[in-house]
Amino acid sequence: MKNERKKRRGPWIDLLLIGAIIVLAAAVIFFTIINPESKFQQVDEPEQTESNTVQGEITESQSSFPGIRIVTDISNDKIMPYAIQYPQSTSDSFNEAVTNFITASKEHYIAEMRLEKNVDSNEIEPGELNIIFETYPYKEHYYSFVLKKKLRTNSSEKTTATTYFYNNETGELLDIRAILGEDLKNLEVLSTHIRSQITDSVEFEGHLLEEEMLAKTEPKWKLFQRFSIQNEALVLYFDSGEIASPDLGISTVTTSLSYINPILAEQFQEQMVGTETIVSGQDTSNNGAEQDHIKRVALTFDDGPDPKVTRHVLQLLEQYNAKATFFMLGSRVQYYPEIVQEVYDAGHEVGNHTWSHPVLTKLTSKQVLSEYNSTEQAIQQAIGQSATVFRPPYGATNQRVNGLIPIPVVNWTIDTLDWKHRDAKQLLPIIKNHMHNNAIILMHDIHVSTAEGLEDVLQYLSEEGYTFVTVSEILKYR
Repeated sequence: MKNERKKRRGPWIDLLLIGAIIVLAAAVIFFTIINPESKFQQVDEPEQTESNTVQGEITESQSSFPGIRIVTDISNDKIMPYAIQYPQSTSDSFNEAVTNFITASKEHYIAEMRLEKNVDSNEIEPGELNIIFETYPYKEHYYSFVLKKKLRTNSSEKTTATTYFYNNETGELLDIRAILGEDLKNLEVLSTHIRSQITDSVEFEGHLLEEEMLAKTEPKWKLFQRFSIQNEALVLYFDSGEIASPDLGISTVTTSLSYINPILAEQFQEQMVGTETIVSGQDTSNNGAEQDHIKRVALTFDDGPDPKVTRHVLQLLEQYNAKATFFMLGSRVQYYPEIVQEVYDAGHEVGNHTWSHPVLTKLTSKQVLSEYNSTEQAIQQAIGQSATVFRPPYGATNQRVNGLIPIPVVNWTIDTLDWKHRDAKQLLPIIKNHMHNNAIILMHDIHVSTAEGLEDVLQYLSEEGYTFVTVSEILKYR
């Protein structure tokens, strides 16, 4: 009996189950169609994230320069718009270098804007990233590319320059080392000249940041990498706020190739050069140090004298039979005339370093002469002799200042940075890395760390065969 009931009920149950499934499926389909936000639809929809919300339209075109293409990348995003143009060539290494810079610039910009958006999304204003480039051909196959970037967010605005010097024939990227023949001495000469150009320039009057400029023009390869060659001139670039007031934007310093011809690598030298060059008046023949094979070095000590440090330095110099030049401040000479006498009696050269260590290019001519003359009087009273050389504080000088000083104005070729690191162990490594014949080394006899590190320097230079001479003596070989 029970088996017969099961057989009669089975078909009805099956029909009910099938009907329920059909109704449920229809309901799902209907719900999905009328509700576009349904989670069923979103299963196959790609998730929208902030990483792909800022996408530009990229186009490419051929430039008027052989082998150079122009890539344009523009985004009209309401919050993070940008407009970018950059060069590409047939060289993979060049293309990679440029695109890496572009990618990093975009990522930094977007990250900055998102950070501001997260802080207060209600008050966020559109930012701006604008990168344009200029192309300057040189000789047959060199190109200078100058990429100028303007980056503005709610919190900051800055303009910067990035440059590439490219050999279109070999596909190589060249830096300032190649232009100056890998010679650090050439860089030191260029550094001194650029500083003089900047301080003399009317463009920077009232805008120059003196200490920043001196730091950014030290003779270090990495500080001279932003350059172009255009119209037979070398142009150096400094970002907004690096050497002058930010309101000036990107600053440039231009020097004719003809003028700096003697320090250029052979492939970049000019055939027709005027008589006035960056080394005019210097002995560039083989009749100097190169002929007699004597290795010379001039050790110089600024800002003294100091009762403790100067005497320590004198002891070490005597131990190694080394002569040096001491550029003294008049304000310290008047307090320690007996130490000045000790320096002079030991056979060292006494130099004038002004009275109060000011930036001379910011002073009037009358003030410059006052700084010089008051120090001269103090030195005369101390040793009965005048100073034989002059060093401007911070190395800051120009033609006007040089014309006021009646004795040779001398800076340096190697800055030990002892005034900055105050570490005896760093003195020798810095000198080793930059040493060259006829070097003028800058140190300060007011820092104990300098005196503590000096013996290692004297021992190294002695072992290398250098003769220790005064500044006046070494000028004949430079």
